[in-house]
Amino acid sequence: MDRLLQIGLSVFLVGSLLSGCSSEPEFSTSSEVAIRHYREGVSLFEKFYYREALAAFKQSLEADSTFALAWGRIALIHSRSHATQPAREAIANAERNASGVTRRERLYIELWKDLVEYSFKEAATVADSLVALYPEEKEARHARGMIHEIDKEYDEALEMYQAATEMDTGYPLAVMSLGYLYSTIGEQEKAIKYMRQYIRLVPEAADPRASYGDLLVRVGRYDEALEQYEKSLELKPDYWYAIQEIGKVQMVLGRLREAEKQFRASSALLPQTPAVEASMLTRLAHFDMQRGQYESAIDLYRRALAIEPFYGSAAYGLTHALIKVRRFDEARQLIAAIYAETQRRGLTGSSAMLDYHVLRARFLADQDSLNEGLEECEKALEYSVQLNRAYVFREIARINLKQRAYESALFACDEALAMNPNSPFGLLLLTRVYHAQGDAKMTGEIGNRLLTLWSGADEDFRYLKELRRLLKGRPAV
Repeated sequence: MDRLLQIGLSVFLVGSLLSGCSSEPEFSTSSEVAIRHYREGVSLFEKFYYREALAAFKQSLEADSTFALAWGRIALIHSRSHATQPAREAIANAERNASGVTRRERLYIELWKDLVEYSFKEAATVADSLVALYPEEKEARHARGMIHEIDKEYDEALEMYQAATEMDTGYPLAVMSLGYLYSTIGEQEKAIKYMRQYIRLVPEAADPRASYGDLLVRVGRYDEALEQYEKSLELKPDYWYAIQEIGKVQMVLGRLREAEKQFRASSALLPQTPAVEASMLTRLAHFDMQRGQYESAIDLYRRALAIEPFYGSAAYGLTHALIKVRRFDEARQLIAAIYAETQRRGLTGSSAMLDYHVLRARFLADQDSLNEGLEECEKALEYSVQLNRAYVFREIARINLKQRAYESALFACDEALAMNPNSPFGLLLLTRVYHAQGDAKMTGEIGNRLLTLWSGADEDFRYLKELRRLLKGRPAV
């Protein structure tokens, strides 16, 4: 699945059994029990079964508490759930126990530390060393590909993923990554081809079906996506990711109460950390935003940030909520803090800047600085690819609508709907534009299409309320 977008920039699949160079032992530990549990953990880890993988790595450490690789893998699991402090503690344990490890193991631990700390430039250097010193290591190439992807070096990422699959045609993680990356850059036929190959490689695993569902969501085939997530759950009924993604689809379709049930069930299946609690609070705040309950959302976002101070989803959500209630001074301070953290993590050249510039555009536009808002959107487009351009063009359309530049707004809506013609929020913007133009026919045509998508939406879903007002000819709010 798309770990860079769905779980965040702390997600990496690096290292596996570290097999290869015959001049070095495979592992520095002499405990066969520790190795057996570690191998089991790696297998679970690569299937994204994090709770089970964590248990296996802990069993490995019970057999040998100095096994540095097991500590490093635990750090990655915590990093993926945004549990910053536990991740740092685990990687510190890996470093403390690394004095007697092989050069290859030491490089992997260095790489994992850099990733946990968002030191991507340093991580790239270490990954390059791994690839050069151990050219047979498919996992190192896969890791390097993911770092290329963060840096928007998509051709180089594709090359690394392809090299990993050429080294092992049955390496599912590289095949999965090819599927996601081709989808990201807009080559959907190739994306589907690789994701189907991923399913064939590990037909008993839950993730390939869920990952295929992700690609279907990206192009607006929601019913088919839900079918794939359900097939994933047939293979593993407690697969947290499939349950979470069902919740995301339900949220898009306005079924907020059902979505909340899915998110709570998914969270319960992850290793329980303060970060998981912060994530759940953030999701609850998102629901309040979609109900128009902005003050409640602000409280929930702040509670999440009190637990995980640099949790990006909560910080962005809180800023949007503050803008909604026109508390612009507070929003300005938070935007500055977001930029400082983005800079600290070395992400100012990454796709993370797209979200930042769109946030700035919203902040400016809602204070009627419309031209400045459009300038921020232009900056955002510099960081965009086919997958996320819609997000930028929706904001452009919103600003054009405020300017009464209807033709420009319609063009922006077309761009916003290019990859996903069933995007509810793209269709809602289009309905708003036709309504503002006084085009009752097109307002009804697009609006009724959207009503079908939202046929099962909750009655307190604010966008459904707005759509009904538009279709009755009343002004949007």
